[in-house]
Amino acid sequence: MRKFLIIVVIALSLSFVLFREGDRTREYVLPQQQAPLEIMQSLTKQALLNITLGFPDAKYEVLIPQGSTVYDLLGKASLQYGFSFSGKSFPGMGFFVEEVNGLRQNPRTGKYWIYYINSRKAEVGISVYQLKTHDVISWKYEDEE
Repeated sequence: MRKFLIIVVIALSLSFVLFREGDRTREYVLPQQQAPLEIMQSLTKQALLNITLGFPDAKYEVLIPQGSTVYDLLGKASLQYGFSFSGKSFPGMGFFVEEVNGLRQNPRTGKYWIYYINSRKAEVGISVYQLKTHDVISWKYEDEE
């Protein structure tokens, strides 16, 4: 019986030591290495588009994520630069701007807010057109043609 007790104590001691050693090896696992700052900045720049947004009285440079629409651009720029816009969404056509900074379109006089993509009149609502690198989005308050 005494031999049995000694064997049990030794076995328990050994299992405790082995268990503790196993625990220690987990403590020394190194964290995953992070990419250098230059790589992270490069990836961030690749995921952003630099877009020029112009109005009759102002011009803005805006960085916006790839896949964004002109609607997203206006939303970000309005928060960043402090102007307002409003409009209406039309099924199948997208969102159309009706007012910028309090200047509302006027069907009686034929004046509307019209946007241009790289100097070409847009043919879709601002929620439909997906921006591309270095697009220039210009807004004009003019007669509808």
